[in-house]
Amino acid sequence: MAYLVIQTDFGTGSLSVSAMHGVCAMVDPDLKVADGNNAVDQFNVLDASESLMYLLPYWPKGTVFVSVIDPGVGTARKSCVAKLKDGQYVVTPDNGTLTYIKERIGIESVREIDEKVNRLKGSEGINIFHGRDVYAYCGARLAAGIIDFEGVGPEYPVSEIVEAPYIKPEKTDSQVSGMINEAGEHFGLVGTNIPFEWLEELGMVYGDNVNVTIMNGDTTVFENTIPLAKSFGFVSIGQTLLLSSETRTVMMAVNQGNAVTDFGIGFGPKWKMIVRKG
Repeated sequence: MAYLVIQTDFGTGSLSVSAMHGVCAMVDPDLKVADGNNAVDQFNVLDASESLMYLLPYWPKGTVFVSVIDPGVGTARKSCVAKLKDGQYVVTPDNGTLTYIKERIGIESVREIDEKVNRLKGSEGINIFHGRDVYAYCGARLAAGIIDFEGVGPEYPVSEIVEAPYIKPEKTDSQVSGMINEAGEHFGLVGTNIPFEWLEELGMVYGDNVNVTIMNGDTTVFENTIPLAKSFGFVSIGQTLLLSSETRTVMMAVNQGNAVTDFGIGFGPKWKMIVRKG
């Protein structure tokens, strides 16, 4: 029996998440079910994909992830289970949530959920809560071993998986750039998809000052020269710094402050960071 991990944009303490847990318990009361991240940015499939990329390496092979960020619920978008090349499974609407996973981990195979078999009995005709009625139910059956991957439903080409557009990281002889994919107000961390190792490749090392520009579309929101440091405590309180995130990507922060609220920074496909030598 595999673990099942739930991810949603429903918010912490949600009745809907509890209902999904209940469905899993009805499928098999011995199934090990955990919450991953129920605070994914609402309707944001790229944030869902980034959150999964963070979680996937820290759960055992064979874990089933049920990800429900589904602004198109009830429409013709596919409900699917992706079998990843690292041995994990993701149950999700095929709406862009698999974007980063397809690129960075690889998807071995994908199957559309057959709702005639893998849908909670009595939920037919309900079109607004597939997270409970389809994804949690099908995911629990897969994790509990009631069905195997082939039992999910018909296979379709991996090439047909929906991918969401985003700013890809780039490196030139003088700068690196990429998308801001994290800007949470709790700690005010500004995360990107820029590999941190690129800074060293361009001669930027800890202790240097670097020039950071943040843009929202064509509008410059932040531009300053700040220190590149190992961690928050290497600069004074209130100092803005650039550092490596826990996933080894470029991140900006304010030591014991909040870069997101202080500078009005958001995240997503319109938000870009550029880093140059200071």
